[in-house]
Amino acid sequence: MRILVYPHDLNMGGSQMNAIELAAAVRDLGHHCLIYGRRGVLCDRIRELDLEFISSPDPGRRPSVRVARDLHEVAAHRGVDLIHGYEWPPGLEAGITSRRWPSVASVCTVMSMAVAPFIPRWMPLIVGTAQIAAYERAHGRPVVHLLEPPVDLHHNKPVAESALTAFRNSWGLHHRPIVACVGRLATELKAEGVLTAIDVAGRSAAGPNRFHLVLVGDGPARPLIESAAADVNRRAGEKIVVLTGELSDPRPAYAVADVVLGMGGSALRSLAFSKPLIVQGERGFYKTLSPTTSDTFLWQGWYGVGDGSSIGSEKLAAELDPLLRSEDERRRLGEFGRELVQRFSLERAAEKQLQIYREAVDATRRGSSIQLEDLRAGSTFVAHYARKKAARLTGHRQADDFNAHPVAGLKTAEGTAPRNDGGMRQSVDLKEPLDADSGSLVYFAGVDWDAVVGTDRMLVQALAQKTHVIWVDPPQSVWSAYRRGVDVARVSNSAYNVTRLHTYVPPGVSRTGIREISEQATIRNVKRLLREEQIVVFAAIASGTQSFLSRLAIPGAMKIFFATDDMVAGARLWGMSPDKILKDREMNLRAADLTLAVTPELAGELRREDTPVRLFPNGFDDDRYRDIATVRPAADIWLDRPIIGVFGQFNERTDITLLRAVQEAGLSLLLVGPRYFATSDASTAFQELVASPRVQYIDRVSPSLLPGYMKALRVGLTPYVDSAFNRRSFPLKTLDYLAAGVPVVASNVAPVTDLDRRFVRTADGPREFIEKIVDLLGESYSPREIQRSVDGLSWTCRATELFRILSEIESGQARAEKGTPWWS
Repeated sequence: MRILVYPHDLNMGGSQMNAIELAAAVRDLGHHCLIYGRRGVLCDRIRELDLEFISSPDPGRRPSVRVARDLHEVAAHRGVDLIHGYEWPPGLEAGITSRRWPSVASVCTVMSMAVAPFIPRWMPLIVGTAQIAAYERAHGRPVVHLLEPPVDLHHNKPVAESALTAFRNSWGLHHRPIVACVGRLATELKAEGVLTAIDVAGRSAAGPNRFHLVLVGDGPARPLIESAAADVNRRAGEKIVVLTGELSDPRPAYAVADVVLGMGGSALRSLAFSKPLIVQGERGFYKTLSPTTSDTFLWQGWYGVGDGSSIGSEKLAAELDPLLRSEDERRRLGEFGRELVQRFSLERAAEKQLQIYREAVDATRRGSSIQLEDLRAGSTFVAHYARKKAARLTGHRQADDFNAHPVAGLKTAEGTAPRNDGGMRQSVDLKEPLDADSGSLVYFAGVDWDAVVGTDRMLVQALAQKTHVIWVDPPQSVWSAYRRGVDVARVSNSAYNVTRLHTYVPPGVSRTGIREISEQATIRNVKRLLREEQIVVFAAIASGTQSFLSRLAIPGAMKIFFATDDMVAGARLWGMSPDKILKDREMNLRAADLTLAVTPELAGELRREDTPVRLFPNGFDDDRYRDIATVRPAADIWLDRPIIGVFGQFNERTDITLLRAVQEAGLSLLLVGPRYFATSDASTAFQELVASPRVQYIDRVSPSLLPGYMKALRVGLTPYVDSAFNRRSFPLKTLDYLAAGVPVVASNVAPVTDLDRRFVRTADGPREFIEKIVDLLGESYSPREIQRSVDGLSWTCRATELFRILSEIESGQARAEKGTPWWS
C-alpha cells in the first residue's frame, strides 16, 4: 500500500510528531509512506527516519484548492492508495482529493480536543480520546476510531549523562529541581496553563520548594509567555524560568526534568522517561497521574477542564509540592507512568492504524452515495467561516478554533442528548434478588426465533429456566412472509417458559418511514400482549438494530441494551445503512439503564458517560456436548482422519484464504453450517473451496445432530478476516469447540484473552495458521481436560450472572409497586 501522510504543520508539535513516527512504523510493516507538507523543523526527524518528503505549495487560506490540486497530481504520479490528513485543514484537502479521484481513499486524524463539524462523516475519523470518540458517535459519525497518541519507546528513552550535563550547563540549570513543559506555545488550550506555571515558579522562588521551570517550544503565544517569564526572572533576580524555544530534539528536556507538566502526546512522551506527570488543562485544571487518576485520563485524554482560571496557581502548587518534597514519590509515580505507557507503544498503534487504512481502502472500492453529506459538510463549513469572520470584525478572534471549545469542557461531555423517559425516571436500588416472582422479561431479539441458533436464543433459553421470557421477533413484512411461506402465529410458545411474539408490518421494513412504523407496531404488539395476559415486566433487553428501548415506556422496568456485535461496523455486510443503525443504537444507549457488550473492544466503542457498560461475553450450551464421549461420529463424514473443521455460518466474515491454506497443506477439512455470501466473488471462492479435494461441506444441520459432527474433529478453526466487526465480536464457535473437548486455532482477530491458551492458539496469516494446527495435532490433551477449561462459561452461568447484575444495579426508572401492572 502507498500512503501519503499529510501533517497540518511540520514545526514542533504533538500531532505532527505522531504523524511522522507512525508513518515510519507503518513503513516498517512493509508499506510505502510519503510525508507531504510545508517545510519545518521536523524535516530533520523525517530525514532521521529515512522517510521521503514531498514539499507542498503555500496553502494560503485553508482548505486550499491549490494544495488539493497538488495532492491530486502527487497521488496520480506516485500511485497513492490513501491520503491521511492530520487535523481538519489537511483532512478536508485529502477529502477533496478523494472526491475528485474516487480510487484514492482518505482518512483524517484529529488530535485537537474537539472535532470540526464540517469534516465529512463519510471520512474515517481517528481521534485521540475515548470521550471524543463517544461524542462523535453520539452525534451521527459512523466510522470513528480511537488511537491514543503513540509513543516511540525506542526513541524516547533516557539519554546519556553527558547529554544531561550539557543541557543543564547550556541553560544554567543547577541546584534546583526542574519542572519541564514541552509543547507548542498555542494561544488557545495551552497558554493559560503555561502562564500559570510561570506564576507558580515566581511565587516559589523564595520558598523551600524552589524550582526551575523549563519551557520548550514555540508558537503564537511566545511573546506573551516571554514577557511573563522575563517579569518573573527580573523580580527574582535570577533566571527562574527558561525558554529554550523550539528544539529539534527535546529528549534532554524530558530526561533532565524532575517533574513534567504537559498535555496530550507530550504528556505521554514524558512517561517514557519515567518522570512523574502533572496533566495540564484549562480553567485551572492540574492533576497528577497516579493509579487513582489514570482511568480519568484514559477516558478524557491527557487534558482536563477545571473550575476556573483564578484558582489555577493554587491547584498547580498543591500538585507540585508533594512531588518536589519527596524523591521517593517522584520515583514511585515515574515507575507507574513507565509501566502505563507500554499500552501506547508506537508498534501497537502502527498495527491499528494499518488496519484502519485497509478498511478505508476497502470501503472506497465498494463505493457509496455521499453527495448529501458533502452538502451538509459544505454548508457547515460556510457557516463556520461566517462566524469566524464576524468574530474577527468584533475583535473576538480565536487562534485555534476547536481547541477553544473542547469536548471535555461540555456539561454533558459524552455528547449524548438528554434522556427522554416521559418524566418517569428515578433512581431506585433493587436490594432484593430477582427471581421468578419478580415478573417477566421482554427480550427484543436481533433475529427471529427460527434463525440459526445464536447468542439471543441461547441466552433466552437459559434465562427462561428462572423467569418467564417474552421473545419479540424483529418485525417482518407481509410480503417477505408470503414469499418465504412463513406463517407464524402472533403469539406462540416456542420453548419452556418462552412466549414468542411476532409482528407483521407493511413491506419495506428497512426503509426510512416504514422502519419507524414497524418499530411502533412492534411496541404496540408488546403492550397488547401485556394487557391481555396482565403481565408485570421487570426488565426489557434489546439486542437488535431497532430503537425499541427508546420507544418502550414501562414504569419500573429496567432497560438493558445488549450489544452482541458491532452492527454499525457490519452494516454493509447485510446491505444496510450504517447511518441509520448508528442513529438507532445511540437512541438505545440513551434509553438504557445498562449496556452489555460481548468483548472489551465493543464495550469501549459503546461507552458513554451517563450509561455504564459491562462486559458480558458469550457462552455455550451446557447440555449439547456434555455426553459427547458417548456420541458416535456422524455416519456421512467420508474424510480421512485427522479432520480439521469449521462450524457456523459462512459469509464475508470467513477468511477463505486460511481455509484454502488448510486444504493445500494436505489436511482434511470439514465445513458445517449455512452459507450467506453478499458478493459473488466471495461466493465463488467458497464454491471453489468446497469443490477441492479433501474438503467436505455439509449445510445447516439440526442442533441435536451437531455433536456427531463435532466428535469427528481433531482441531476446530475460527478463521475470521481482520475487520472492525470481527475484532469486536465473540465467536460462539470457539466456545463450542472447547465445550466438545476440541482444541482451537483462531485467526488473531477475535478476543480469546479469558480462554486457556494451551487449547486456543492464535495465528497471523496462512503460514502461521497451518503451523499452529500442526502443533496441536502433535500434542495430546484429553477431551475432558479441554472441557474443564470452560467450566463457568456456559449460558446457564451467564444467565445467573445477568440476574445478579440486574439485582445490583439501580434501575434508573421508578419501579412500580411490586405486583402492580403498569397498565392498571
